[in-house]
Amino acid sequence: MRVVIDCNVLVSAARTRGVCGDVVVEAVRHHEVVLSDLIVDEYRTVAGRLAHAAYREGLYAVIAELERVAVFVDPADIVFGLRDGDDEVYLQTATAGGAVLVTGNRRDFAERRYGSVDVFSPRAFLEQVG
Repeated sequence: MRVVIDCNVLVSAARTRGVCGDVVVEAVRHHEVVLSDLIVDEYRTVAGRLAHAAYREGLYAVIAELERVAVFVDPADIVFGLRDGDDEVYLQTATAGGAVLVTGNRRDFAERRYGSVDVFSPRAFLEQVG
């Protein structure tokens, strides 16, 4: 399965041991991670925030590993009409890469499917592949 990982999953994976960390490990070991330059830019911007200073090294390590194994695509030129326009890139990248999206952000990704993209919570993703 091809997988796009939302930034909130990445941050949670670096900050605590648990489901989000399991998602990242599962995606890297058993699936194909799909990224775009815009997503990596957001990952790095978020990792650089003061609020994440204590976890920055871990965040950068996870980002580097995802970059190492990922297939990079150019985001599709589609607008999904999300409440937060900055989140569009995740669906655009997943569309271009034929991937699912794993996100903990159910507020902005309220639907289970956008176009061709299935949206999973971290736990639902693990249940789906497990």
